[in-house]
Formats: sequence, structure tokens, C-alpha cells
Amino acid sequence: MKKTIFLFVALLMVSAAQAKYIKAILYMNDGSQKKGLAEMVEYKDSNVRFKADENAKSEKFSSSLINKIEYPNESGFITTMEFLYLTSANGFSGKFSNAKNKFWFNIIYDNGVKIGQILDKGSMQTNNFRATNTSYYFGNIGDENLVFGFNSMGNVIKKYASDSTIKKMSKVVFVNCSNINEAIENKTFKLETALDQLITIFDKIKCK
Repeated sequence: MKKTIFLFVALLMVSAAQAKYIKAILYMNDGSQKKGLAEMVEYKDSNVRFKADENAKSEKFSSSLINKIEYPNESGFITTMEFLYLTSANGFSGKFSNAKNKFWFNIIYDNGVKIGQILDKGSMQTNNFRATNTSYYFGNIGDENLVFGFNSMGNVIKKYASDSTIKKMSKVVFVNCSNINEAIENKTFKLETALDQLITIFDKIKCK
């Protein structure tokens, strides 16, 4: 899992530096697919730039027309981005709020439950400073919404009441799956291992 996340971050850095089109498959909302080359999307992108091949003219598709993009590389690794709503938690109150717009999530786990991550590269502007951070979200397969789980910031794991937030998230997402809720409730989550702890639960327990 750590290798998967590292590869995705590396791919983001390369694509950002070179601004190149890379091999991609766009899965459109109407059920069709477009195979060719596309730029790597970032979480707030409202459009996706695509070319049928290197010599083709660039096209621009609204993200609202696409539900998933796959970026396969030469080694067989596939980076999957999905366009979904998110439910976030206030860092102080823990109160959940639903986003009105969709965002691009990197889906890093998809086996009965989805785990998606959003990378925010931050900002160095004096009046708008934001540190680089990664947020992790969870949800049921088939849902159009993922729910905030926990956040890491830069090279430092930043704690936002992760244990209590993950447990609260579980009750929101898995309202019809008492087995997962019970397993999460009985676990003490630590930021450094929370992702692995959750994946272990999701691998062992399935909701019918």
C-alpha cells in the first residue's frame, strides 16, 4: 500500500513538472470509453484534457461527463481517479458537511469498500499559506460520496482526532453494516498505521 501511494505521488510530481499527456482511459457517464492520452487530473480540476494519440488535436471534456479515469503505466500499475462527492469533518467540532461539487479522488483501495485520497500541494502565498497534506476518505462501492477519515500533513502526521473521527465516519458510512462498525469501534487507530488498520478490517469483513 505504501508503495502504491509513493508511485502515485511520484507520478503526480513528474506530470506536474513536464505537463505531458500520458496513457489514459476515460470512462464516460454515458457508458462509453475514450482511450488515448490525457493529462493527470488534480482534485479540483473541472475539465480533463485528452488526445486520441500524440498527433491528435487536444480536446477538453468537462469532469462532470466522466466518472473514472485510469492511467496505466508500462509496468502494469494503474492509477485510478474517480469523480465523487465528499463529506468532510470540521477539525475542531468534528461536524460533517457534504460537498456540493465533486472532486477527483485517487482510489487506493477498492474491495467492497473504497478508500480515496486527495493530495493538496498547498500554497506558499503569504496571505493564503497551506501546508502540503493528504486526506483519506472512505465509502461503500456504488456510492457517489466518500467520507473524511484522517489527514497527514507534509512529512509529519498531523492528528485531527483521528481515532474518534474514523469511528464517527464508520457510523455514517456503514450504517447498515454492524460488523464493520463493531470492528472499527473496538480498534484504537494511530495515524501512522490507520490506513493499514482499516484495510485489514475491510479485507476481513464484508457487508452483504
